[in-house]
Amino acid sequence: MQLKNLYNHFASHKESQWIMKAPNAQALYQFVKEHKIKKVLDLGTGIGFSSAIIALALKDKGETDYHIDTVEQFDKCITIAKKMIPDELQKNITFHKSEAVVWQTDKIPYQVFSIYETLPEGDYDLICNDGPSPMLLDGHFIDLSNATITKMLLEDKLKAGTFVVWDGRFHMLAIFERYFADNFYLARPAQRGDGLNILEKKDTPVIFKDSKLEAMKQFTYFKDENTKSSQ
Repeated sequence: MQLKNLYNHFASHKESQWIMKAPNAQALYQFVKEHKIKKVLDLGTGIGFSSAIIALALKDKGETDYHIDTVEQFDKCITIAKKMIPDELQKNITFHKSEAVVWQTDKIPYQVFSIYETLPEGDYDLICNDGPSPMLLDGHFIDLSNATITKMLLEDKLKAGTFVVWDGRFHMLAIFERYFADNFYLARPAQRGDGLNILEKKDTPVIFKDSKLEAMKQFTYFKDENTKSSQ
C-alpha cells in the first residue's frame, strides 16, 4: 500500500476531520523511514491514521520486529481504528484504553493540563504527542494542553535519543519549550506547508528552567525602585 492510498482511505471516513493533514503525514512517513525507529508510542489513537502511517513507513523500509503501542480515551475511536488500519499494518500495533485526567505539577504553578492516566511501559524510540482529546467532565467541556510527555520527562521515562512528534499543538509545544528546551534538540522543525515539529531527547539528566521567568528578571520594569537603586 502506498502512503497516498492510505491517506485517501482514512480521508474517506466520516470522522476524517480529526486525521493528520496530508503534508504532515508525508513528513512523518519520511522521518520514520530515515531514522532508527522500532518501538513507538502513539498518544492519541483517534481513528488510527498516525499509527498506520508509522507502521507503513517501518514496513516499507524492511523492519519486521517493530511495535507500536497506541493509547486512546474513547472506545469509539479504538473500534474505528481497528476497522480502518489495514490488517497488514495492524499486526504490529497494540491498542490501549486509558482515561484522560486533569493533572498539575508544582513545577508549573497556576496551569492545568490533561494526561493519559495509564500508559504501557517501554523505552520508546518515537512518541507521537497527539492526545488526550478534549473531554466532558461533570457536565463541563474540558480542552486542556496535553502534558503526558511532560509527566514522562519529569519521571525520567524518556531515554536519550527518543524522538517526540508534535502534530500542530503549537500552544503546548510553546509551554514545553519554555520549561524543558534544554532537554532536547530540534530534530525536525516545522516547514512551509506542514506543522510537524520533532524533538530529540538529549543524553543529560532532566533540566527544568522557566526561560520566561529568567528573561523577565533581566528587565528593570519588573523591579521596584529600592531594588534598582541598590544595584
